[in-house]
Amino acid sequence: MKCVIVLMNSGIPDIVFMSADASFIQHANEVAIDKGLIQRNDVSWEKLDLNIATQFFSPIVASHSLLACELNNGYSFITCENDSIFVFKDFGDHLYIAFNGDGEESEDFLCRKLMIFNKIVCLHYGPVVDDLRPDSIAKREEKWVTLGSVLNTWLQLYNQEQCFLFEAIERLQVNQGVNEMCINLLELTLKKMGSNGEKNAMHTMLLVNAKLLALFSTPKAKELQPSDILLLTLLACDIYPSIETLDDMLSHPFKAVDDQSCDTPELLSNECMMENRRQTSSTANSGDASGDGEDFHTPNSSNSPANTPERCCTPVEEEMTLPEITLPSDIPTIMEPINHNSQQSPSKDVNVDQDISDSEDNVATDVVDPCTHHVGYHIPKSLDIHGRDTCEHEDRFFTPQNDRTIDFKALYDEQNQISETDYSDDDTVPEEVQPTFQENPIFTFATLKPTKPRQFPRNEKLRIPVFLRSHSCEYTPHIAQFIPILPGITMVILSEVKSKLAEYLCKALDSLEPLDHDKVERQTRVTLKRAVDGIDMYIKKIRELLQKSRGVLLRHFNSLNACWDNCRKFGLFQYSDSGIPEPMTPRLESAVSELKRILRTIFRLKYLSPKHSGPLYEKTLDSVQKHTANHLCLYQQYLTVKAQRNITMTTYLEKFPGLIHFVYIDRTADLITAPAVNVTKTEGSDGRDASLLIHDKVWSMTGKLHRFIKEGYISVAYREGDFFYSYFLWFEDTSGSSLECRVIPTIDINGPPPGIIATDFYK
Repeated sequence: MKCVIVLMNSGIPDIVFMSADASFIQHANEVAIDKGLIQRNDVSWEKLDLNIATQFFSPIVASHSLLACELNNGYSFITCENDSIFVFKDFGDHLYIAFNGDGEESEDFLCRKLMIFNKIVCLHYGPVVDDLRPDSIAKREEKWVTLGSVLNTWLQLYNQEQCFLFEAIERLQVNQGVNEMCINLLELTLKKMGSNGEKNAMHTMLLVNAKLLALFSTPKAKELQPSDILLLTLLACDIYPSIETLDDMLSHPFKAVDDQSCDTPELLSNECMMENRRQTSSTANSGDASGDGEDFHTPNSSNSPANTPERCCTPVEEEMTLPEITLPSDIPTIMEPINHNSQQSPSKDVNVDQDISDSEDNVATDVVDPCTHHVGYHIPKSLDIHGRDTCEHEDRFFTPQNDRTIDFKALYDEQNQISETDYSDDDTVPEEVQPTFQENPIFTFATLKPTKPRQFPRNEKLRIPVFLRSHSCEYTPHIAQFIPILPGITMVILSEVKSKLAEYLCKALDSLEPLDHDKVERQTRVTLKRAVDGIDMYIKKIRELLQKSRGVLLRHFNSLNACWDNCRKFGLFQYSDSGIPEPMTPRLESAVSELKRILRTIFRLKYLSPKHSGPLYEKTLDSVQKHTANHLCLYQQYLTVKAQRNITMTTYLEKFPGLIHFVYIDRTADLITAPAVNVTKTEGSDGRDASLLIHDKVWSMTGKLHRFIKEGYISVAYREGDFFYSYFLWFEDTSGSSLECRVIPTIDINGPPPGIIATDFYK
């Protein structure tokens, strides 16, 4: 029994988003019948009236708001007598609530769940979270189903993939020949997009299920954050889910693919592909590039100078060995609190299921500048995920200089949004198109259905706006193009959007946060003065960029000028200079609230409005899709098996007897190296499967160790039955030597969980 709900954090709760399973909906209907809110004959057990849900959550929201406003101490969680738990998180003007009534999710997990969901919302809508609740019930249901499906996909990946459990990128350890071919395909893709008018296409990557196969970026592209790569991987897994398991692939012989079948590859569904395997009776040729069922080994990067993510060219038949892993000899003692100073680099952490911990010799090392006390990184070629030579890592990413813009067709059509043809900051938006309603515009009755995976055609391409993190802006607008190549293999093309206006809009909205009616009384005079001065500066920059606007943007530009004049006239600057801890006057509070609404509206019109791509763009995508599929069709089964059996323990058992599992994470690049744990739960299983046992041990250990990390420990070891668990976190200098921790850090126990998606905990 699970539910996630987002409400406007105000005196009258307004549901902005809600996602629940069937058991929660049934339980809520039963409680509503017992309370006399509805009659049993009028109940639809598969739906929940949102008016009833509002009545259920209104007392809790009102109590939380009162405590937060009056005492600055709102609820963090509520535990009921039947062990049901509510977890609360405030994000700006909205209150996120997660509920669990079956005991499967703990308080820490629900906290992580809410923070991850907030990042999913920001990825889709940036600072305009209010777009989750359009006036149209049909549009609202479409958006809620989309976000609910993405959240459920994250839950599934969190319980199955170690890269989402530890929040680090897992590179697919393929041979150098395949790696070289993939990088060439990605580079060619960006050249094709640029030659056909898509000048702002800066990043492209190939994903195999939840693992990164290859990534290539142009020299002028801004750096793509690892957390954004994980979020894009999450979207790809949600749009094109893979239901094929390792048992399905290994239980049937391989069918050799001839050259003719690769000329016009067909995007088969997972069901059709599995059915074809069941009907296959022939075996693979011994010289086929996909192999004949032998173990796939990881190339030894130390022996191959060309083994980089950008250029790798070893034949498939070449003998490969797994990287040798050693542990620093001066690992701190057990249960030692963290002590590190400002000169130390971001952390590296290892999780081990036995009393032996191991790590790669070829790890990324840190550079500590003794003059400036700033930290830089030297990332070896085997761990560089950006597809460029490591000698250029310091100037790998530049701000794009091309002002050429792009057209696109968004997935989400909004009722009151208009069509644009360009994304430039100096362009305008034409007159607003009158919306056409397909239903009664009066919102009288809305229901919630159980969250289910969204049905998206397997062979269709999807183009949506996304907002990624950068150094200059928290919500930098991009266009993400998802292209299905083969079942389980997806290409993602990222195009940057000219974002100077977006940067100023986001910074202006951030400066308005201290002026909220429930926060302004707790701000100091210095904080208010700094916030108002920042708003004044950013409003001037926004007005300069919107001076030549026409159409609907011109109207909002005039409204912005009038609203800002009202804020000045009603005494905003005098209020910030006075430093009096009293609420603002009603007129000033209303003007500030209207200013925030106008800024969000401008952001929505500029970066969330639907666009239309031309036929040349669609033709280019079809060409890229076909060309990439032609080259990867011979390696499809090889890549799919590697995605579920990336690294095996066979090589490490001789050197470390008794070692069951290990996880090595390089936090300088957020890369994870760990043997695969494949679990296929079937009905009637007696629970004695070895993979299932290891899976349960690793996942249970991770929750305990994360609590120790938040308490400030860098070394933990404990025993549970016949199993020994150990965890080590250490810091290294430029020579690879371990650094001693000298200063105990201040870690908030109630802060964000360890990871990189919600916040960069380790940095």
